[in-house]
Amino acid sequence: MYFKSIFGILSMVFLLSSVLFASDPREWSPTWKLPPWKAPENIVNQPITVPGDVKKSQFFSPISCGACHPDIFKMWSGSTHANAWRNPLFQALYNLGKKTAEGESQKRNVESCVRCHFPIGHSSGEENLPLDDEKGGVICDFCHSVRAITGVGNAPYILSPGNAAIMEGGTKYGPFNDCPETIHENQYSELHTRSEFCGGCHDVSHAGNDLPIEQTYTEWRQGPYNTNDPKTTVHCQDCHMRQRPGFPCTGSTERPDNPGVATPEIMGGKKRPHIWTHYFVGGSVTPISLPPNSEIQPQLAIERLKNAATIQIIVNPGYKAGDLLRFQVDIKNTGCGHYLPTGLTEMRQMWLKVSVTDADGKLVYKVGDVDEKGNIDDTAVIYHTIFGNEKGEPTLHVWTATHVISDNRIPPKGKKEERFVCQIPTDIKPPLKVETVLQYRSAPQDVVDALLGEKTIKLPIIEMTNASTELSL
Repeated sequence: MYFKSIFGILSMVFLLSSVLFASDPREWSPTWKLPPWKAPENIVNQPITVPGDVKKSQFFSPISCGACHPDIFKMWSGSTHANAWRNPLFQALYNLGKKTAEGESQKRNVESCVRCHFPIGHSSGEENLPLDDEKGGVICDFCHSVRAITGVGNAPYILSPGNAAIMEGGTKYGPFNDCPETIHENQYSELHTRSEFCGGCHDVSHAGNDLPIEQTYTEWRQGPYNTNDPKTTVHCQDCHMRQRPGFPCTGSTERPDNPGVATPEIMGGKKRPHIWTHYFVGGSVTPISLPPNSEIQPQLAIERLKNAATIQIIVNPGYKAGDLLRFQVDIKNTGCGHYLPTGLTEMRQMWLKVSVTDADGKLVYKVGDVDEKGNIDDTAVIYHTIFGNEKGEPTLHVWTATHVISDNRIPPKGKKEERFVCQIPTDIKPPLKVETVLQYRSAPQDVVDALLGEKTIKLPIIEMTNASTELSL
């Protein structure tokens, strides 16, 4: 219901998004290159695809792919990839950027967003990109037409599509080389099984000043899940493309194979020990990040968030009424191969809600509450990134960002230690109960209200994990 109302508003305002591709993406993509001895054979030193190199008509629509891959299409159609261009919050920020960006650096950065959110539109060089374009977002025939990349970051892809206009499928690249011959041929691509493929778009630097903005791949590459040993390295796909109902597939859970077929057996599909899932949820729970037909994805996102971290309360005994109570809460990133949170980290909010009560439920101390307008109290520690503009002011407008003011997120298998102090009243009824909850929200409520209108949608707050302990006096 919320999504339909938002989509209706944006359809009127942004039905046809006009884009002028003024800069050459070769000037800002890629941002990093693997050493040759670590790169699969289809990470190459060749020119990337630039606007005008291909035509949108060459690519097949997702529903066409669904004719032979119905299960995978159903997973994808409810995903954040399917919604990457239509996402109302993205559209609002993107259009705000187009209106307010000043100078070549800022305008270039706004333009660069399209290369990942509507890669076929960007690569075709078309200036008018409808919000409801069936080829908008990250579609099947984009990913599987990526013949190679030149590195990582800012979408350095090289596309080799067929020609849907005359029903020529061309070659599709993916994890198998023995698929049944249909409208297209297939070719095994090691790249599609590795984190570098995801890092094409999930590692973003400012296209005008090179400031690292979204560094999910880099966080993984520099972290403990990348062992540099093919037998033990856990790639992005090993978590995000194994998850399905009942299997969160995080770093702290099992990540079992998913036996099945990519194409129905009646059409020549082969039973395989593992078929990569295509739900692509991450931590996206909201109906603005996901399409209106998302059925499974919200719950999958919650399951992923609930298996991302642990918290522990550390408090020494021996307190009495009137003392200053001192305790510590440790938050550990146990389930993410990247920082927690990751992605658009100037928007993401993860924080601790802490309370101390007595045996009658009388409140002694609290921090991290959310008021009726959705604002987190000022004393709470929020784990996110704060960018600054050239004036040194905090900004959520990444196109104006020139530096990082602070970044207190939690690295993979890392932890944060938070310390709290409060006065124990003299009239307290023991025991004291200390409770803490790690909470997550995709974006600040006031920002969503400002961009989409008040009361358009109330973003859910997800309880990731909790802990409690009692203290005798």
